[in-house]
Amino acid sequence: MCTLTIGGRTVDRGEARAFARRYLTEGVGWSYPSYDGFDAAGARGPLVDGDFLAPVLLNVRHLAVTTYENLQRVRPALQSALDDLPPDLSLLDARPADHRLLARLFAVLDGPGVGGVRGTVLSKVLHRKRPAFIPLYDERVRSVYQDGVDAPVPPEARSWADFSMLFAQAVRADLERELPFWEDLTSFAAGPPITPLRALDIVAWWAGAGPIDEE
Repeated sequence: MCTLTIGGRTVDRGEARAFARRYLTEGVGWSYPSYDGFDAAGARGPLVDGDFLAPVLLNVRHLAVTTYENLQRVRPALQSALDDLPPDLSLLDARPADHRLLARLFAVLDGPGVGGVRGTVLSKVLHRKRPAFIPLYDERVRSVYQDGVDAPVPPEARSWADFSMLFAQAVRADLERELPFWEDLTSFAAGPPITPLRALDIVAWWAGAGPIDEE
């Protein structure tokens, strides 16, 4: 097949592959290898202060000091859920209980929330901790999964906890359907290794763009 379906978009498979190769090999100015290699030795360990700075390396251009401090305050709640998720857990192998833990992680954004933090920042903190299980999220990725008649996650009001589970289930379907393709893309990562889930995010980010700019 010459096309690839991701979320509610159908894109050219060759163009998606070419973009992933560019993203993972050009180096300068892109988030790979900077984000994926940041404190690699501790990336899957307990949350530390440095983890709250990682989103800057993945297209979050402004991270206020107060945002950093607010993330520090919810660290115990985040770590409690992470402790019950094996570091190598794959979204493909996740059980309902694992999805409920994912919802617990994103539930910190509900109610009073965390000042300065929404799904984009939180996912970019947490993906590094469980890189095969926690999907990355930003406005481009949201548009792929929520905009258009074929989008799998209808854009309606819901909690972050509920959204995180629905979004993860939609991503899992795409990951499972095209797993050999995502695995092939990981081979372009000559530096820090990436998971098929990260490869899917790279293509989703590209598919959600207008003219391509740097991440």
